[in-house]
Amino acid sequence: MARQDSKRDRLDTLEKKLSASRQRNRPDDNQGRANANMLGLAWRLTVEMLAGIGVGGFIGWWIDKVLSTEPIFMLLLLVLGMGAGLMNSVRTVAEMRRKQDELDAARKISAAADDEE
Repeated sequence: MARQDSKRDRLDTLEKKLSASRQRNRPDDNQGRANANMLGLAWRLTVEMLAGIGVGGFIGWWIDKVLSTEPIFMLLLLVLGMGAGLMNSVRTVAEMRRKQDELDAARKISAAADDEE
């Protein structure tokens, strides 16, 4: 019986060491979320740029085909599509920045309120 208690004590000690090690080496959950948000933002900006270019190029190609004015409308609308994609990207980044600033301000207010208490 003493032998089994000794094994149980060693297992409990090992479990405590493992638990402490897991706590020390656990990745920061907020950092993972921040990375995921940045990756999502990068994909969103990429899709917005490509969508603007693709839609502009397609509409320009179609107009050129219908009017038999080969490259002029395609080039013109490609440039306009690039501009539209860039404007959408800038608008998206500004919106994300505004949300981040609001979140930072709320955190500062919360931290100040906690410090006063």
